[in-house]
Amino acid sequence: MGAAIGIDLGTTMSAMAYVDAMGRPVMIHNHEGQTLTPSAVLIRGDERVVGDRAKRTAIAQPKNVAKLIKRGMCDPDFVFVDENEQKHRPEELSALILIKLKQDAEQRLGTEVTDAVITVPAYFAELERNRTKQAGEMAGFNVLDIINEPTAAAIAYGVGKGEPNKTILVYDLGGGTFDVTIMKTVGPDELQVLTSDGDRFLGGADFDADLSDHFVEKFEREHNVDLRKSGNLQTDQEFRDKAELAKIDVSADSEVDVTLSAAGKVLTVKLQRAEFESIISRHIAKTRDLTEKALQKTRLGWKDIDRVLLVGGSTRIPMVRVMIRELTGQEPEVGFNPDEVVALGAAVYAAILSGVTVRNEKGHKLSDKLRLRNVTAHALGIIVVDDLRNKEVNSIIIKKDTEIPADVTQTNYTTVEDNQTAVRLQVIQGEDEDPEKCIKVGEAVLQDIPAQPQGKPKIDVTLGYDKSGMISLVAKERTSGRDVRAEIACPALMSQAELERSTERVGKLKVA
Repeated sequence: MGAAIGIDLGTTMSAMAYVDAMGRPVMIHNHEGQTLTPSAVLIRGDERVVGDRAKRTAIAQPKNVAKLIKRGMCDPDFVFVDENEQKHRPEELSALILIKLKQDAEQRLGTEVTDAVITVPAYFAELERNRTKQAGEMAGFNVLDIINEPTAAAIAYGVGKGEPNKTILVYDLGGGTFDVTIMKTVGPDELQVLTSDGDRFLGGADFDADLSDHFVEKFEREHNVDLRKSGNLQTDQEFRDKAELAKIDVSADSEVDVTLSAAGKVLTVKLQRAEFESIISRHIAKTRDLTEKALQKTRLGWKDIDRVLLVGGSTRIPMVRVMIRELTGQEPEVGFNPDEVVALGAAVYAAILSGVTVRNEKGHKLSDKLRLRNVTAHALGIIVVDDLRNKEVNSIIIKKDTEIPADVTQTNYTTVEDNQTAVRLQVIQGEDEDPEKCIKVGEAVLQDIPAQPQGKPKIDVTLGYDKSGMISLVAKERTSGRDVRAEIACPALMSQAELERSTERVGKLKVA
């Protein structure tokens, strides 16, 4: 049998780990000898270069390097268009990153790697989760499970292994996404998620963008040039790379010097940590607001939180740690490398699912059972017409933070016209009353309803949500007994036939 690994498929960096022969979770180094692989793909003919070389090439060939791919997973219409006008779906680009990780893992471990647990942000909706699963399948993995990044981090920290009745807050600020999750240990081997919140478009990449804009403004004032008007993608990429390095350096030092060059001119800027903190303060404030909002949903107080875990490379920023300390009133735990902890936790869970023995730091065998009780990251409902306001609204059936699997029924839906014999049931995901601000998941049609006056038919709708994230719908008209039963698949998701064609297409590419 092949090996099973855990994969943190990140927005800016990806990582992988496995449980070794001693039962310990260990990071897997890539071909370049690093534990982190940049989530960047260079498109070059029939070859795809993934990782450091792709990221470095972004300055010279910005139109051929796809980055921040994970952010495109939530957009049904997103494609990356290269300089030859070729379109690339986010699932295929993610699959290429996973192929690179798989190749490197097999080289390092000296065996075939067949199975994987892949992590996603807790705030991801089902489109992104299923696209991630499809990307894993496209890369040749048997995807054992898709689990939330904060949950994986908690597993790595030993949560759920002998510490019952503890409440844990996981603050996960990575390169492209932010998540906050509150969970509790129900028993020695059971983790129950209480709530999650977050932002798909908030992370270190946004700090880089704001700092880059700051550098551009200084450069333009000093040299009286308009860099934005020129629209030079190479200059933009170079300034962002300088901003990323400055962010890392100023998080370790009180001030740094940054040398910038553009339009044949050079400027050295002195960046102080306080200045950097002012630039990113609005983002950090938003993470604080989301963290407080999550706590309020649980109706707990800060005194009820037993442990605070920091996850994601952006939590190295001193300002973040100070904010968390002030907010929670306790010292956050930083026992693991924040860039690696998610992959390590995913590896432990992959080992448990594969029947591989896992041991703690003292060498004691851990339980081979770990139950993860998750909740819905977003509400599920259907679109209905509000007669009083004559507008379409979101009628929520399964509320956010409902434990899954779940089946919930809402009654007394009806028709909007006389003699209406069919009803289109559009399933959407989101908490907003306006359907346009929610994500369309799929639809089904209840047909052959007996002709009756408007409002006379009584229709019950049941939405089901299983552990793997598949959504089912059952609708029944009471008087006639007419019903419809359907597995709801998002129209933006690849069909099985499309997945097979994409897998074949990706399989023909050389990935390095």
